[in-house]
Amino acid sequence: MDKRRLITGLKQELYIEGMPGNAKARGVPNNSRGIAKLIIWPFILMASAGLGWLGWDVAHGHYYKPGDEIGYNMGLIGGLMMLTLLTYPIRKHFRFALRWGAIKYWFSLHMMFGIFGPLLVLFHSTFHINSINAGVALFSMALVAGSGVIGRYAYRHIHRGLYGSKLTLNELKNELLGSESEAESKLKNHPKVLLLLHDFQQYALETNPGFFGKLVKFMTLPIRRQIANLRCTIYMPRYSRNSRKRREMVLDYLYAVERVAQFDMFERIFSLWHVAHIPLVYLLAATAIWHVIAVHMY
Repeated sequence: MDKRRLITGLKQELYIEGMPGNAKARGVPNNSRGIAKLIIWPFILMASAGLGWLGWDVAHGHYYKPGDEIGYNMGLIGGLMMLTLLTYPIRKHFRFALRWGAIKYWFSLHMMFGIFGPLLVLFHSTFHINSINAGVALFSMALVAGSGVIGRYAYRHIHRGLYGSKLTLNELKNELLGSESEAESKLKNHPKVLLLLHDFQQYALETNPGFFGKLVKFMTLPIRRQIANLRCTIYMPRYSRNSRKRREMVLDYLYAVERVAQFDMFERIFSLWHVAHIPLVYLLAATAIWHVIAVHMY
């Protein structure tokens, strides 16, 4: 295969007027991704296992009841945390709240309270549903928490980092061209790797007719990216001086292709999520208030 085929084909497919193809990629994953995974994922797994064990112990140990002092206070603090979630849309959309501090700090608080508030409420309930109104409130809370996880996942695919600006498809395409130019120049002695990269790019960016075809590609593309990366490593020497940099560069390029291919779908998901999430938050507030009233009345 002509080694120039990859970059030429990509530039023809992704040409952006006024944007040079050799622009340096920005925001494309690099070797820090691997380091972050080595630190973050073990911590998440250990924390999840620890919370799971603690939840099982609380559910079966009968250490306290929801109405006891410790259970009541956990429910109160968790409920106030979730009630505070309603202030984030106010800070974000109303003019009178524009001076209430930087939006990124509000967003961090929104996420933190959206995690710890439901956790405290779960431990308040001792993982048992003792009444209908408690069950409705707990179900509403689970909906909001699950919705928040989905929204956070979609958010990170269409923004630069946690607090970054919203990306555009043209920006991602320009980054892909920069990443692809680097790969073509530094992998010129590895034609089989370039061919694999070209095949993945061609599959990922090929237009699929119909929603079902787009959905299947969207869901299977991360798996195909991992397969393509494994196949590329087979054709690259492992112990040469620049082998690690080449492997990272291949992975960066594959991620860049994946981001371009999935961007439209993530935008749709985030838009639909935004429509659904806000009503769910208000539903949670209403059911939580009713639960508190019912508890104190009866």
